Amino acid sequence: MNRQRTTWSIAFCMIAGVTLASIPFTATAHAQEEKNIEAEYTVTAATEVEFDSGVGTITFERTEGDVMHVAIRAYKDDDTFFNKDGHVEDAELEAKQSGNRITLSVPKQDGIQIDWVIKLPKVARVDTDLGVGVIEGELWTTNLQFDLGVGEVNLDLYGDYSSVKVDVGVGDSTIKGTGNIENNRFLMTANSRAYSNGESRINIDNGVGEVTVHMH
Repeated sequence: MNRQRTTWSIAFCMIAGVTLASIPFTATAHAQEEKNIEAEYTVTAATEVEFDSGVGTITFERTEGDVMHVAIRAYKDDDTFFNKDGHVEDAELEAKQSGNRITLSVPKQDGIQIDWVIKLPKVARVDTDLGVGVIEGELWTTNLQFDLGVGEVNLDLYGDYSSVKVDVGVGDSTIKGTGNIENNRFLMTANSRAYSNGESRINIDNGVGEVTVHMH
C-alpha cells in the first residue's frame, strides 16, 4: 500500500469517528476505467491560477517560459472507500478565465480519483484546493494559498518570500531552509511560521495530516 492510500485510509477512519482557447487532448483506456487529459495555457508574471480538485494528487513541476502544461489522470481505485458508481468517462478538464485569473477544475469527479501533474512557470499567484490526497513537488516562490482537507503537503519553494504560514488541525507541520523559522506543536495541532525579506506570502492550511515545506 503506497503512502497516499495509507494516508487516505487513516484519514477516512478519523473522519468517520469525529472558456479558454486551448483545446485539451483526451485519451481513454482500460474500458473507461482510466482517462487522460492534457492541455496547455499561456501564462505571464501577472497570471493567477487556481486548481480545484476532490480526491487524488496534485504534483507541481517548476519550469521556465510562458506555457503552463496540465495533465490529469482520472481513474477508479478499488482499494479505497469511494463510490464504485463513479463514471471515469464523464471527467473533463474545465477552464475558466476572468482577467488574469485562470481556474481549472474537474466538475464531475464523484466516485473517482484525479491525479494532476502541473508544469508551471513563475506566475503572480497560485491557489490550490484539494479535498483528500497529496500536494507535492516544487514551485517558484510566489503568493500561494493551499487548502487541503485530509492528507499530505510536501513542497520545495524556490525564491525570496515575505512570510510562510502553515496550520494543521490534526497532525504535524515543518518548515525548513532559509529565513527566520518557528515550528510549533500543541497536542494534536501544529503550526509553522517563517519570515524573510521578500514579497511573496505563502499560506497552507491542512485539516488532518502533515505539511513539510522547504524554502530554497
